[in-house]
Amino acid sequence: MQYFFVDESGDAGLEGQASSSSHFVMAMAQLPERAPFKPLVDLRNTLHVSPKFEFKFHQSKPSQKDRFFHDVLKTAFRVRAVIVDKARLGSSFKNMSPREIAIELIVGLTMRADEADISNKILVVDGATPAFCRDLRVALTERHRREERVRPFKNIIGADSKNEDGLQLADMLAGAIRVHATGVNSEYFHLIAPCIVDLWQIP
Repeated sequence: MQYFFVDESGDAGLEGQASSSSHFVMAMAQLPERAPFKPLVDLRNTLHVSPKFEFKFHQSKPSQKDRFFHDVLKTAFRVRAVIVDKARLGSSFKNMSPREIAIELIVGLTMRADEADISNKILVVDGATPAFCRDLRVALTERHRREERVRPFKNIIGADSKNEDGLQLADMLAGAIRVHATGVNSEYFHLIAPCIVDLWQIP
């Protein structure tokens, strides 16, 4: 069994308010199990933080990020990600709510994958409500039927990143990709680049 963990960086809103991020990134990290991720378990011990310490890109200290991105690569994983440059978005997204955009991006990332890579797996989405999971399941079902593909996920789960190392990995990856996309810092992006199997850029 393979698990796909989805988290984001930035906000999906297109309202253009001052607090809105210029880019929105969603990362889907693939791991073989839904369990404590050994590189993160070991890193918490090395950093002398609580076993329940949560790695979040925009809350981590520079030294914690440095250790994270060097240590996490000791274990193989794959990531698919999408970068949305909101200032250049076409009309197809303009009338969507943040919720609808998030669903559309997860569906798009999933359907860009080869059917052999994602079929009957388990998807874990940070903070997803039952209603969000239901709407996402409906959207995925419609797409895979239309494209005559095997259903990508047999189960879609909403979870709290505090309790999920896979979601913390996805958060850190999404953050690294977003600061690269905005031109702030590409160091971490270059470290994780070999693990990226799909980088979808919109537009």
